[in-house]
Formats: sequence, structure tokens, C-alpha cells
Amino acid sequence: MKIKIISSMIIFIGLSTIAYPKISELYADYQQQKLIKEWQENLAIIDNEDTIEIENKKIQNLCQECNISTKINENKLNAEEQKKREEEKKKEEEKAAREKENYIQKYMEGVLKIDKIKFSQPILKGATKENMKISVASIENTGKAGEIGNYAIAGHRSRTFGRNFNRLEEVEAGDTVKVDSGDNQYKYTVTEKLYVKPEEVWVLYSNGKDKEITLITCHPMNNPTQRLIIKGKIID
Repeated sequence: MKIKIISSMIIFIGLSTIAYPKISELYADYQQQKLIKEWQENLAIIDNEDTIEIENKKIQNLCQECNISTKINENKLNAEEQKKREEEKKKEEEKAAREKENYIQKYMEGVLKIDKIKFSQPILKGATKENMKISVASIENTGKAGEIGNYAIAGHRSRTFGRNFNRLEEVEAGDTVKVDSGDNQYKYTVTEKLYVKPEEVWVLYSNGKDKEITLITCHPMNNPTQRLIIKGKIID
């Protein structure tokens, strides 16, 4: 009986030893595919800028109509009521500004600076819709500033001059990109500018030895079909 148990254990251990590399490989592939899916979901948010612009225009048009209607009604109000309205509006704007500032402070992990295009904006953690409406944002599960790996930062482009990554296409190889983490300041030299298809997530991979940075936005601004990629390596 003992001999049968020992034999079974030996066979089980042998099979497990043979199967382990394959199981390990399958698990690694699963994790890789999961990571790629997360990255693609993050990057897909970048391509929604045109939709955002259209929605913003709709809102602006509605606001203009509201303003016209409001002005007609305000003419009927006395000066005291108008003053009260203005004070309430000011309080609401101040409250919104405070909430935005608190939100930025909560999710901010640094400041991205590109002197050539007069760019300086907070880097928010996670390329979510909420974060990218406010500023540029780091893509989770990539690298970190100043460390070995590929620190990937995504941002929208818009038709407003200088907003977010609108002028990123002006950046060329040899230019400098800076990241201020609060504790340290890191400088990267731009090594290349690429135009890739939306599904090409390889641009987020790290070579495992360099301290890299990758800036990502949609291209062109009107009806984007590609992504503009700026890659750089740290200046030690």
C-alpha cells in the first residue's frame, strides 16, 4: 500500500515538474494580455477628444442661449436682485475652483514641463476620463519618474492653442522634457517622435535597463486615426 502511495506521489511530482513551465508560461501570457487590455482602455480615452470638443460646443451654444434669455430676464430685475445673483455665481465659481484644486492635490504625482512649447501641467495618477478632462495623466502599470522603466503619460489635444498636448507635435529629437516629482527633478532627452496605430501598445513597453519617458496623444487633432508618440531617456 505504501509503495503504491509513494509511486503515485512520485508520478504526481514528475507530472507537476513537467507541467509547471507550461502553466507558468500560460499565466504570464494571461497577465500580459490583461495588462495590454488595461492599457488599451486607458489609451482609448485619448481618442475621445473630438467627442469632448463637440459636447463642449453644444454646452457653449446652450450657455449662449441661456445667457441671452438670462439677460432679457435680468433687465426686469432690480439692481439688488442682480447683485445677489452675481454674489451667488461668484461663490459657486470659487467653490468649483476649490474642489478642482483639492482634486488635483489628491491625485497629482508631479509636474510635466516642456520648455520648448511652454508647457507646464500637473501629472495626475491614472489616465481616467476625469483626470484627462483636467490635465495630463500617467498610465498605470507603466514606469515611474526617475526609475528604470517606461514612464508613460497621456494627454488630450484640442483646438485651443497651447492646451494640454496640443503643441506636442512641435517637440523633436534632442529637446528636453522635465518631470518635477516634488522631491526630485528629472530631465529627459527626446530620442524619437513616432506615429503609430491605436492598437500598438508596444510603445509602453520598457527595455528593462533604461529610465524612459513616453508622451502619448491622438493624431491628427481632427478625426484622429493614429497616436503621436514622443519618447525620451533620462539625463543622469
